[in-house]
This record gives sequence, structure tokens and C-alpha cells, in this order.
Amino acid sequence: MYKLYWSPGSANMTPHAILEEIGVPYELIKIDTSKGEQRNPDYLKVNPHARVPTLVYDGGKLMYEAAAISLFLIERHPGTGLAPEPGHADRAPFLQWLAYLTNTVQEACMHWWHPENFVAGEDHQAAVKRTTEARLAKMFGLIDAHLAQSGPYLCGNTFYACDYYCAMLARWTRAMTAPAHTHPRVRDLVRAAMARPAYARMLEMEGIAQPS
Repeated sequence: MYKLYWSPGSANMTPHAILEEIGVPYELIKIDTSKGEQRNPDYLKVNPHARVPTLVYDGGKLMYEAAAISLFLIERHPGTGLAPEPGHADRAPFLQWLAYLTNTVQEACMHWWHPENFVAGEDHQAAVKRTTEARLAKMFGLIDAHLAQSGPYLCGNTFYACDYYCAMLARWTRAMTAPAHTHPRVRDLVRAAMARPAYARMLEMEGIAQPS
């Protein structure tokens, strides 16, 4: 039914875990971004932005952007319970956190991993990474404080796809001076994600580990 273009540990982690939660047939098509395969002409026909993930559905329709793919899959298969229905009290915070994570936290992570996309010169790139680490430490500190007050999950007592997204981005900070999982409540959320069989299978299938 579905095909997911992916690269180990990339933004495909959340859609991949959701596909595992849904339990429908799907095919994984690996794009090794460490080798620049996302810029191959054949893949650019699939996703002209040279990024992963990309989802193929309904016999050849394409969509990209991890948060959009996640929402699309959840709404197509509502039995997962990974998103509150419209009108539910958790719907507004769910949308808020998913947007915040993808638009703010993920974008900051991209500054850290790929400073060359934003400034030229090694000294400037190193400065971008230092500034970004401080920004991300503040962001995850705010998330940790929110979880301490209103958790254990981002929307309260129910685990949703935004929690998968947070766990994914926490992994992206693993090489930083103060990784996200050093915040105790964020660490608890990451462990909750890893305890879910779908997320654990995703990690195994992608051949990656997650510090917690």
C-alpha cells in the first residue's frame, strides 16, 4: 500500500514508527544521504528538494515533509490513537506541539547538523553550531519544564505522534554537549517512545540506537 523513502536516523523515523503502529503492508526504499543519494536524478524526480522522507501512496501519488506524512497516515488509519480527533480537548495542543517541533526545534537541529547550508567558512559554521546548541538547550529545557508540569507526555496523559517526533529530535542532539535526554522529563518521554514496540522495531529496522 505504501512506500517510504528513508535514510537511517533521518526525519523518516516518526513516519516509519507510525507505519509500524498501523500494521499495514509497506516497502522501505533506502536513500543513503551520507553518500549523497538524495541528489541522484532518479530520486529528484520523486522529491525535488533532495530530502527524506517521501511517501508513495495510492499507486504512485507522492508526498513529502515528515510531519505532513505523519498526520496523513494517522488520519487515514485512526485506529492507532496517535492523534486526537478534531474537537477533542487534546487537539489544539497536539497541533501546537507538532508544529513547534517541526518548525522550530527541527529547523534548529538542521542548523547544527548542516551549518554549511546557512553560512560559509569554517569559523562562521562553528559559531552557528555553538549558538544553535545554546538555543536547543533552551528549547528542550522548556519542553522538560512543560512535561514536569503537564506530562508525562506533551499533551498530558496520552501518548501521541508528537511524542514520537520529540523523541526523534532528541536523538538528533546526541552528539551535542548537553543532549536533550539529559533533561529528566525528556529522557522519560524518550524511554516511553522506545518502550513502544513500533518505535523499537523502527530503530532496529533502521539499524540505529538511541541514547536514553
